[in-house]
Amino acid sequence: MMAVKSSGFIVSLIILISLVGLFGVVMPWLGLKSASEPVTSPPTDAIAYQEVSFTSDGLTLNGWWLEAENPRATLLFVHGAGSSRVSPFFNTLGFYLQLQKAGISVLTFDQRNHGNSDYTDGYLRMGATEHRDLLSAREWLAQHTQKKVPTIICGLSMGGATAIYALANGMLADGLLLFDPMLNTRDALERGGWVGYGLPPVVFRPMAYLAPLFWSLPYGQADALNVAKGLGLPISIVQNRDDPITRAQWSQELAETSAWTSIEFAPKTAANHDCLADKGRWGTHASAFHCHPNWTMDQVEHLLQRVTKPAA
Repeated sequence: MMAVKSSGFIVSLIILISLVGLFGVVMPWLGLKSASEPVTSPPTDAIAYQEVSFTSDGLTLNGWWLEAENPRATLLFVHGAGSSRVSPFFNTLGFYLQLQKAGISVLTFDQRNHGNSDYTDGYLRMGATEHRDLLSAREWLAQHTQKKVPTIICGLSMGGATAIYALANGMLADGLLLFDPMLNTRDALERGGWVGYGLPPVVFRPMAYLAPLFWSLPYGQADALNVAKGLGLPISIVQNRDDPITRAQWSQELAETSAWTSIEFAPKTAANHDCLADKGRWGTHASAFHCHPNWTMDQVEHLLQRVTKPAA
């Protein structure tokens, strides 16, 4: 009888270990791999730019410095997971051009394991390590620009988390602009599983819970949402209400609990709009500028007004 119980326990233990291995190691091993493509072409001829590089943790990071004529502000752009400084989803090249025309210089770069920057293991850490790349980018900016103009950090999706962790670790900036920011790691992993594979999000819930434990990803009190609540600078969130991955509820919570934070919801975009062509389950994620460029530039201006408003 004891032997039967012992065998049952061993079988149950093996099943448990196998499930933990599947959801905590194997699935994240597949899902956290960066799918970033190299940057193979320069910006459009209409954009004045300079190739730049700097180091972070011994890694060489590459990017562009797009200086505006008579700049009135600088924007440091931080791309999302699996992307690079060139994102067709967001139309980053169009964004840089409009910023430059508006008198806003831009520093944009590829985070580690993305684009033309050096790779480590090729896996995403949802801002937990990538924020050190942003700290290095900010240092490059401080060393290579002389004009004293406001500096805005702009984070897209995972880049939002990267920006929040960098600011929490001492980076200086005058304002933070977030586009569909990733504020809850586990929720984003669960929803990202659905977007990637088309299976119900609940299927990916065990993976979303275990992955942070095995892959050193931020979660709980270390989530970008909770960290952002402690930041003390003007924060502007541009959020798509129906974003399927970085869901609006987390941005709303930040806006409701932080006196520094304002939120604007992007205008509704028809599902058959050209700006959403070929996006499939990604939907409106990271689409604000591509779908509503003039409206998005207005949000940039509103944040600049907040940043430059004289103290009462």
